[in-house]
Amino acid sequence: MAAADDLDTITERWTALEEAAGTRPVTTWPPAMGITRVLDDEERQALAEERADTNPDAPGPRPAPVDVDVLDVMTTIEQGLITTADWLASRVQRPVVTAATGRGWGDELHRQVALLAARDGADPRRWRFTGQRDAPAAAEWLALRLRAAPGPFRALDDGEQQAVARVAAMGAELMRRALGEERRREAVPEPCPAPCGGQLVVEGGDGAPPVVLCEDCGRAWTETSSGAA
Repeated sequence: MAAADDLDTITERWTALEEAAGTRPVTTWPPAMGITRVLDDEERQALAEERADTNPDAPGPRPAPVDVDVLDVMTTIEQGLITTADWLASRVQRPVVTAATGRGWGDELHRQVALLAARDGADPRRWRFTGQRDAPAAAEWLALRLRAAPGPFRALDDGEQQAVARVAAMGAELMRRALGEERRREAVPEPCPAPCGGQLVVEGGDGAPPVVLCEDCGRAWTETSSGAA
């Protein structure tokens, strides 16, 4: 099931996303490649000073120690998964067993019912509305529901499966993009330098070298050590 696989990806790759958030971004999208952006002298000087300013005691604002864009992606994924798990649990999770006998703890029947209720409420398969509520836990729980794993739940209907699948697909795509594993295509504002003057697009973002393509004449530019070629 593709949706469950997407949720598995989020669970398995969440640590990699956390590690990516702990490092400063070193690239931007779309890439400049010498054809979409030229730094003026002031920008080059500012970047050089930022790279050189590594003394933590130096005056002035400090560069962000984390990748804010990745943190935003993590927040979006986590909120989407937890909200979906809350919604789904409210629909498919069976209420905790309750059957008061009114006979007191000394009565064997009362004791057995109370223990049953306690075990049912503590069932680790249940989704909790308090406590550990993070993206990996929500993704794992949702994947188990899609796979109809046993527990105090009813089976998901088609609408519920589709709703979870949409959130799973969105989260997996955002994660792949943030980790540089999703190839993207985006228009370039400048026209093709060839006589056709056609629309340029840049493709990349998946770890492979980016390329600029002209949709009209088919000319292509790739990153080289000296800029675009």
